[in-house]
Amino acid sequence: MHTYTQARLLRAALPLMLRVALAVALLSLSAKITITLPFTPVPITFQVLAVLLIGLSLGSREAAASLMAYLAAIASGLPLDARGLGAAAFASPTAGYLLAFLPAAMLAGVGRGRGTFAAFLIACAAVGVIYIGGALVMLKFVSSWQRAIALGVAPFILADFGKALLAVALIRLGRVSGVRGLL
Repeated sequence: MHTYTQARLLRAALPLMLRVALAVALLSLSAKITITLPFTPVPITFQVLAVLLIGLSLGSREAAASLMAYLAAIASGLPLDARGLGAAAFASPTAGYLLAFLPAAMLAGVGRGRGTFAAFLIACAAVGVIYIGGALVMLKFVSSWQRAIALGVAPFILADFGKALLAVALIRLGRVSGVRGLL
């Protein structure tokens, strides 16, 4: 029978808490690097890259914990989203992207430890999850699916699939250089 003391449990949990905190910091910083496009309410950010890096480097479970912490921080009012809205971000046209980051990071986590091509395909599928979530909520603010896709998906496709390629390349570079994960 194993007896766990509070100190032992804390020592075991501390590395996980640190990785989650670093992931939340990465997401928060990546949200603040924005390019506003005049024709859409969705800004270009580095959040997609951050979500993919978190999933690919931490795996599904730790990525889920990280994204839940990030979303909880926003829901509590912290202005960590791209437009600094805090909890109001969940009532905005971009709410679907925020909410889709969680399943996307979990899906990207499936790519952890896989070959380069498989990891890239999984990262691309994760980007697709973000687009689905974003378009579903965007649809509540616009008149049609075509408009939701024109405003919330089409302008970002090339850049986001480039981010998927970059995320996989950075993870591979980390492995080659001996770094175990980016977080």
